Amino acid sequence: MSEKVKVGVMRFGALGDVALALPFLRALTIKPLVITASAGRELLSDEFSDFVVMEGKSIMAQARFLLELRRRRLDVLIDLQSNDRSRVMSRLAGAGKICERDFPPRALPAAAAWQKILAASGLLGPLDLTFTPKPKNYIALNAGSSPQWLSKRLPDRKWREISALLRERFNLPFVLTGSPDEREYVEYLTRHIEGPAENRAGQTSLKELKRLLAGAFLTVSTDSAAMHISAAMKTPTIGIFGATDWTHSAPFGPWTRVVYDRVRYPDGVPP
Repeated sequence: MSEKVKVGVMRFGALGDVALALPFLRALTIKPLVITASAGRELLSDEFSDFVVMEGKSIMAQARFLLELRRRRLDVLIDLQSNDRSRVMSRLAGAGKICERDFPPRALPAAAAWQKILAASGLLGPLDLTFTPKPKNYIALNAGSSPQWLSKRLPDRKWREISALLRERFNLPFVLTGSPDEREYVEYLTRHIEGPAENRAGQTSLKELKRLLAGAFLTVSTDSAAMHISAAMKTPTIGIFGATDWTHSAPFGPWTRVVYDRVRYPDGVPP
C-alpha cells in the first residue's frame, strides 16, 4: 500500500495490553495513527508521533474522540480491542476498511489474535525476533500488579528464594519496580531479599520505566504491565502467573518464559 494510506490502530485497556501490542505496531509497514488512552500515549510517544486519545469516558469526551477520529478520514482502522464498544466506535469513525476479530473472544492467545487481525489488513511486516544479550548491569524484579490485583502477588518468602537463586547464579544487584501505591509493599520486599537492591516503585515515569527495563539483564515479574514492557524491549523476561491466564497473556518473544504452578495445574490449563 502507498504511504499516503491513513491507518489507525485502536487499543485501550490495561497498560500491559498496550505494551503487548507494541511489537506488532512496530511491524506495521505504515506508521499508524495510534488510538488509545492517555497512559498508552505516554508509553508509546517515544516511538510513535500521531495519536488520538480517549480522555475519559464521559459522553462529551467520547463525542470529542469520535469527532477527531472522523476528522482523520482513515482508510484502514485496525481494532485490536474488538469488543462491543470498540466495534461501535470503529463504525462511527467512518474508516474505509475495518479489521477486527472475527473469532470468539479468547479463542487465541492475545498476541496470536492480534497477529491474525493485523495480517488481514495487509500491512503487517515481519515481526522483529532478533535478540542481543543485555549487559550484566542489574536484574529487574516486579513483584506487584497494582493493589487491585493482590491475587497476582507471590508470598514474600518466594521473592527471597528467587533473589537468592539469581544472586548465586548472576551476582548482580536488583532494581525493584512498581506503581506509586505499591511503594510501601515493594520497600518491604527490598529490605528482605538477598543481595543489594534498590526500590524504584513509584519513582519512574512510563518512559523511564521503559528505559529501566530495556537496560536490565533479566526481568522477573508477575503478570503486569512491567512484564509486557520488558518483553517488548527484548529483555529476557520470566513471567510468573498464578490467578491469571498464562495461555492468553504470555509475554511476547522467544526471549521470554512463563512460570506457573505445575502441581496445581499439571495439565497446563489456567484457572
